[in-house]
Amino acid sequence: MGPWTESVEAKARIIHGQIAAARALALRNSIDPTEVERPYLDLLCRLYRDEFQFAQLVDSSDLVARFTGPAVATGDPPVSVVASMFSNLRRQIQGIARSIVGLDSDDHVRWPSGLDPHLAGVAQGSLIVGIRIRSDGIDAVSGQRSLPGVSGHVLQAVRDAVKSVATIARYVHDEGVDDAIENAFPDPAIRDTVMVAASKLAPTGRRGIDSLAFYRPDSTREEPWPLTAVSRRVLREAVARPVKVSGCDSFVGIVREIDLDARRFEIRHVEGIGGIRCVYRSDMETTVRQILDRQVRVQGNYETSGNRKPRLIDVSSMDVLIYEQQRQLL
Repeated sequence: MGPWTESVEAKARIIHGQIAAARALALRNSIDPTEVERPYLDLLCRLYRDEFQFAQLVDSSDLVARFTGPAVATGDPPVSVVASMFSNLRRQIQGIARSIVGLDSDDHVRWPSGLDPHLAGVAQGSLIVGIRIRSDGIDAVSGQRSLPGVSGHVLQAVRDAVKSVATIARYVHDEGVDDAIENAFPDPAIRDTVMVAASKLAPTGRRGIDSLAFYRPDSTREEPWPLTAVSRRVLREAVARPVKVSGCDSFVGIVREIDLDARRFEIRHVEGIGGIRCVYRSDMETTVRQILDRQVRVQGNYETSGNRKPRLIDVSSMDVLIYEQQRQLL
C-alpha cells in the first residue's frame, strides 16, 4: 500500500470511528441507528468511489495525468479525444527522454513498450491516465523480460522525463514563466525541451479539455498546478525567445531529432561538447527539412549550462557540410 492509498484508508478509519460513535449514541437515546449512520455511510461511499481508485492508481504509477473539461465530464468521452490525449502524452515524454539521452551521448533511444500510457479509468468530470515504467528485468505476471535491450541510462532518462513533465506546471503563471525554473532545470537544452513539450501538452480548450494536472506517488497530496490554455500561451511566448545569451560562436555537428512544429533540432558529435539544441528561424525551414543526419555548421548566440558548455543556440546562420569521407569519394 502506497502513501496515497494509506491517506484514503486513514480517512476511512476516521469515518468508521464516527459511525461507531454515532451508533452508540443513537442506541443510548433509543434512536434508530440506521438514521444517524446514513450520512457517514454516504461519506464513506463517496470516499471509496471518488478517491480510493485514484489513490491506488497514483501509488502504482510513475505518473498520472488527469484531464478535465466538458469533453470528459461524462462516462463516455469521444474516442478521438481519448486517443489524442494518449498519443500526445506519450510523444512528449518520448521526446524529452530522447533529448536527455542524445544531448549527452550518441545513443539512439529505444522506446520501451512498457511505458505506453494505459487507460486507468474515467471518473465523473475527468479522464485519468496512468503511466508505469517497469524495470529492466523479468515481469512477474508475464514472465517476459519487460524492457529487453534498454540500457539503464535510457531507462533513467525516461524516468527523468516523467518527473520533468510532472514538475513544469508549478513554474508557469498567468504573467509568465517563473525564473526559478532555471534552478529546477539548470541545463538550458533540457529546460527548453521540457518547456516545448509542456506547451504542446497544455490544452487549447477547443476540444473540450480545460486543464491537465500531473500526480506522482512521491508528491504531496495537495492539488498540483494544472496546465491550461493560459499556460499554453505563456509557454509559447517563452519558447519563442528561449536563449539567455552567454556568448556567440559557431559549432559543427550531425543533425538529430528535428521538431518542425517547435523549430528545433539537435546536433550531436560536437567536438568538446557532445550535443547542442538549436532554435532556428522560419526562413530556414526548407533547409532544415533536408538535413537530418547531415553535418552542419550553425552560428549564433548560445546559452551555457553549469559546466560552461554551450547547450542551446539561437541559430542566425547555417551551412550544410560534406563529410570528409564523402569528400574523398568526389
